[in-house]
Amino acid sequence: TCFGYLGYKNARFGRIEAHEAVTAYGRDALLSAKEAAEDLGGQVLHMYVDGLWIQIPGASAPADFQALLDEIAIRTGLSIALDGVYRWVAFLPSRLDERMPVANRYFGVFQDGSLKVRGIEARRRDTPPFIVDAQMEILETLARAENASELPAYLPAIVSSLQRKLSALRRGRVPLKELMVTQKLSRNLEEYRSPSPPARAAAQMEAAGKPVRKGQHVRFIYTLGEPGVAAWDVHSYLDPATVDVARYVELLVRAAVTVLWPLGIEERQARDWLYSNAGYMAAPGRLSPIPAGPFALDPALACLPAFYTPVVPFAAQPA
Repeated sequence: TCFGYLGYKNARFGRIEAHEAVTAYGRDALLSAKEAAEDLGGQVLHMYVDGLWIQIPGASAPADFQALLDEIAIRTGLSIALDGVYRWVAFLPSRLDERMPVANRYFGVFQDGSLKVRGIEARRRDTPPFIVDAQMEILETLARAENASELPAYLPAIVSSLQRKLSALRRGRVPLKELMVTQKLSRNLEEYRSPSPPARAAAQMEAAGKPVRKGQHVRFIYTLGEPGVAAWDVHSYLDPATVDVARYVELLVRAAVTVLWPLGIEERQARDWLYSNAGYMAAPGRLSPIPAGPFALDPALACLPAFYTPVVPFAAQPA
């Protein structure tokens, strides 16, 4: 975009000060929109660059937010688009520190049942298709819930689905193409001190007369033993028995926990359920018991994940 190019160090035109000015004006407009929402009795759950997620008591239809749209337009001088009204939405924390919020990592369901997903495994290009499908199946199951209070009822179906996928993985019934990882080579091979998985796959390609340079994407399968990967574009045949199943199980568990974490499901518990069905009963954790109707965390705990319902996201549009 023009905005992004303003901050590019090798730009032939523009200045970094222009980039900084754009972000300054953007912050000012975003804060003005936040104040407008709060003045009209709403709660801003999240803000990101040019959008806000706002909850207004008693509002659940697009028309219920028109007064707020008009007020934001008056205060900012920008036209505001209503992206939709969520049945529920969950904002996820940092993987490194659960106390820290993340700007663009969330998932939710609009009133028409469609999903909006950002910043999780299913959106990453380096996630194997098998893992993407598993995570999206969980989200599609959760999307059946009309509100957040119904979500725990779908946990038994989700656990059963994950156990079936785990069984297929362990029995070698997952097509190898579904396990393929695609990652970008971040540097040239000779620059690696400790080769990453894509670098090890790239080395196999180079040895086979298929050189790969920095910035190119490399496809591979995680395998047992050294070097731990098999380049997809080198091996005409790969024995399914050589696949590192444990590595893919790890990816499966992590992807499941990502979207179940707001329901109180942590990695240790997910492993117990998948491996032995140990201790599986009702939904435990942060949101149990879940009160009836719309709910949200106390503002003081807003950095932690929760399901909010209903919520409306707004996105600024050029005037």
